[in-house]
Amino acid sequence: MRLCGQGRLKAALIDLKTERNRRIPNPDQIIIAGAGIAGLTLALALSAKGFQVQIFEQSATLAEIGAGLQLSPNATRLLGRLGVLDQLKNSYVEPQAICLHDGISGERLLHLPVGEQAQQRWGAPYIVCHRADLQNALLNKARSEPNIAIQLQSAVTQHNSDENGTLVRVQYHDRIEEHRGALLVGADGVWSNTRNATSDLDRARYTGTIAWRSSVAVDELPNDFAALMPGGTNVVAWTGANAHLVAYPIRSGQMINFVAVAPDRQSARRDTGAPETPSQDFIREFGNWHKGLQDAMRAGLPWTPWRLFEMPKCRFQIENRLVLVGDAAHAMTPYAAQGAAMAIEDACALAGTLGKDNATWQPALAAFAHNRNKRIAAVVRRGALNHLAYHAKGPIALARNIIMRNRPAEKFMSDLDWLYGYDAEAS
Repeated sequence: MRLCGQGRLKAALIDLKTERNRRIPNPDQIIIAGAGIAGLTLALALSAKGFQVQIFEQSATLAEIGAGLQLSPNATRLLGRLGVLDQLKNSYVEPQAICLHDGISGERLLHLPVGEQAQQRWGAPYIVCHRADLQNALLNKARSEPNIAIQLQSAVTQHNSDENGTLVRVQYHDRIEEHRGALLVGADGVWSNTRNATSDLDRARYTGTIAWRSSVAVDELPNDFAALMPGGTNVVAWTGANAHLVAYPIRSGQMINFVAVAPDRQSARRDTGAPETPSQDFIREFGNWHKGLQDAMRAGLPWTPWRLFEMPKCRFQIENRLVLVGDAAHAMTPYAAQGAAMAIEDACALAGTLGKDNATWQPALAAFAHNRNKRIAAVVRRGALNHLAYHAKGPIALARNIIMRNRPAEKFMSDLDWLYGYDAEAS
């Protein structure tokens, strides 16, 4: 039965009350700040090892912003072990290939098969899905676990950690609550309260670039674009000078998700907030691109802007009992399509680090931070290389096109083995 507006509000309040009543007053619990992809994945990975987990999330509802995302085998193998991939199977798509095309001519430069080949080569699928579908799958799985509690509208504002544990202060409406745990994990995103409360840590910096997002129903796509993406089953990136466009199917293939990355041409308010440039103006950045791509951009109006930030220095372990994961530790640009995957890796690697005796955690956490720093640094370097390739112009673009056309696909696939074949729980 469909609920009316008041009914939905009442149900939401009941649900919120239920979540709050599931608190776990246990000094050995692990406290997580943030119920995004990193926080929920970590909670599930810890629960699978028998830990009790308390999540504090400052939002009133767990509605994930954004649109599509790509999940490569290094992430899906972990989601499969947690039982989350099965919950996603009715909404995700396994693309047949990852392709690179020239944005002006539309010419295909590179075709990497990742359908059955991903399973055969890397032992897990390459999938694309809506971000909200992944969020819901993680949340539903977490709510089914009796040793995971989620408290909404609760922001971790202060924490004190020592070798014995951590004490956190949580702002809930008009009162402060105190909770004790064996470990505090900041999984609260690029503007992490847990990170920013530590004065000696760098803050995220603006890259001067915007990712514009839109989704269009397959049957509403212009014919000129459909010819550039036959079948609509691949991940396709079109390259151009200082900009690129990515498209892939989501929502069981019923929608095509678009992400256009271009420079921010405004000079004001580049640190926070949404750009003031209307999306029809940003499309002018692609004015000399293939007509089919421009038609698709107009079909996607209005586009949603998302300013791109990155963390200048990755930092996982802050104190003996305070650790960061996901964007709180290493917000990165999307050129390697690894933001969500790295959050999932962080979570499963951290859970695999912790033994039942928390007296042994300090050296284990130090090893975790060391290993993850190396891994993230390698992924950031790969993203920088992709950025150079995607946004090249002039002679560099000509050289790129020659290499892409003539280098065997197997060489490109082998260059991805270190990334997609990685098992965060075994490393």
